[in-house]
Amino acid sequence: MFVALVTLVIIGQSCASPQPLVDGAHAKAAPPPRASEPKLVRIGSDIVVNLANSEVVIGAQVAARIGWLEQLVCKAGTREHESLLAVEAKPKLIHAALLAAGITHGSPGEWIELAPDSSGKAILQLRPPTGSPVEILVRWKSGDDEHESKLCDWVRRVPDDSTANALVPFPCNRFVFAGSRVRPNPPSLGPGEHYVADYTGSIVGLVTFGDEVIAFEEVIPDRVDIAAPLWEAWTDRIPPEGTPVDLVIRPRR
Repeated sequence: MFVALVTLVIIGQSCASPQPLVDGAHAKAAPPPRASEPKLVRIGSDIVVNLANSEVVIGAQVAARIGWLEQLVCKAGTREHESLLAVEAKPKLIHAALLAAGITHGSPGEWIELAPDSSGKAILQLRPPTGSPVEILVRWKSGDDEHESKLCDWVRRVPDDSTANALVPFPCNRFVFAGSRVRPNPPSLGPGEHYVADYTGSIVGLVTFGDEVIAFEEVIPDRVDIAAPLWEAWTDRIPPEGTPVDLVIRPRR
């Protein structure tokens, strides 16, 4: 099913007049865009791909504004308590949109805990994620004012040294299109396979669960006994919870 979905999106990209997609499975005829309009493909109800600039725009809303973060973006109904944004769109459709924009997926990162060293400290084997580098923006309105920010500017770290004055900003431009994973269904799902992020909700990951659509380049184990939380929401920079925003993903520039 996932292969068919991706194939349909790629076909839409190569046509002279791209057809909008409904739920990633059925295309409806639409009038061709005017020559002066950007070349757009709609996937589902919340995703638009601008083929002219390889930009994917996804409808989202502000989730958490306070506290430690494990995700930056999650599927609605999964990890809002630890994510800056939540989206209604299925992760596999976001994956398909990124492919349609010409962005190449790799694979999520992994970490394995090996036997502890002589001091009892855990030894970790880390495998960073792979995939095309991407940058992530967020656009929103406040009254008549339009705003744009890098999503990473909504994240900060309190300095380890309590005497330091400056907060530590999050390192931008360190995300890749990992592409989650496709796995055989467990018995509860019946025959076939599934896109893992559709069930876990991992869209833009910070810590490494190993199922992220978009992954942070650094492997951060998802166990606090091994890797204590470091990054938190930069509350003063984030609009109120529930604010509608456009999540923008495009090749790193």
